[in-house]
Amino acid sequence: MLHEPGDALAHKVFELRGVDALNDFKSGRAKTLWRELMQLHAPEFLPRLPELLERIQLRIPHINVPLAIERGIRWGARPVFFEQIPKLAQRFSDLGSHAPYLLWVAGEVEALEKNCIGIVGTRNPTERGLRNANRVVNQLRSPIVSGGARGIDAAAHKAALDLGLPTIAFMAGGIDRAYPMENWELFHQMVRSGGALVSELAPGYSPSRFRFLQRNRLIAAMSEYLVVVEAGFRSGSKNTANHARSLGRDVYAVAGSWSDSSSQGCIAMIREGLASPWEFGIDVEPTLDQKRVLDAMREGCKEPAAIARESGMALTQVIRELRLLRLAGEIV
Repeated sequence: MLHEPGDALAHKVFELRGVDALNDFKSGRAKTLWRELMQLHAPEFLPRLPELLERIQLRIPHINVPLAIERGIRWGARPVFFEQIPKLAQRFSDLGSHAPYLLWVAGEVEALEKNCIGIVGTRNPTERGLRNANRVVNQLRSPIVSGGARGIDAAAHKAALDLGLPTIAFMAGGIDRAYPMENWELFHQMVRSGGALVSELAPGYSPSRFRFLQRNRLIAAMSEYLVVVEAGFRSGSKNTANHARSLGRDVYAVAGSWSDSSSQGCIAMIREGLASPWEFGIDVEPTLDQKRVLDAMREGCKEPAAIARESGMALTQVIRELRLLRLAGEIV
């Protein structure tokens, strides 16, 4: 709560002094003691030390830890230390001095210990992009980690839920400020279904552009590998991919047409060697019943009851086939 996510200098101070760092500051010894420590252990940080001291001075009178914990409890979240999640701690150790100290978690803490695949993409996807998100998750059949945003992130979380897989979303603000509001029902469903909402920020902290970019390093670190489904040329997904590559994670991107602006980021990553092309393999031919459902939808039927009337199928059968088509990425 004393500094922003990913602050390597503050992390180094805590690494060297632990909880005594707070007493150093309150007693007035920090300016001298921390400078001596940096000269000895990390001289590259010395020019930034006065700014860190100033930032802490501005924040410390306004920090109320019991209130943050109480607020977290009201939202079903609690602080989780890395001793409780050793497997994830090992993955986050790759972040070095940019690693978080703890995580605030709403949901199943055990889900954080699973081998997860990261899936990210644009907030403004095409229908093709949404179908591809479903296809990727259906192909992987593994727990999914993403950012909870609208678009590709949400489609990946939903596809995982449809398959009964745990899915985890990293927030860019406190869990009580989970963003976007339109995905709140999705977030609740994720928590109820064995997944989790996670943040390194305490409750009460708002999401901001900088915090979204910093959040991306956690998605990258948790992922065994990362798949970018659809991304424009200027995209936050490229930021996540850069983090993943710097951490030694493999990155894949779903190629599309350069004439489609929503695919230009993926194509650029493949051309630049940042990502390998994702291979879907051979598509499975829809069954006869699935073709009947698709034909009814092409006639303008949207609701299951209307599809059942048009196709001449039973409603329960239509619902079953719709679910299978959605998992296969044929519909969204």
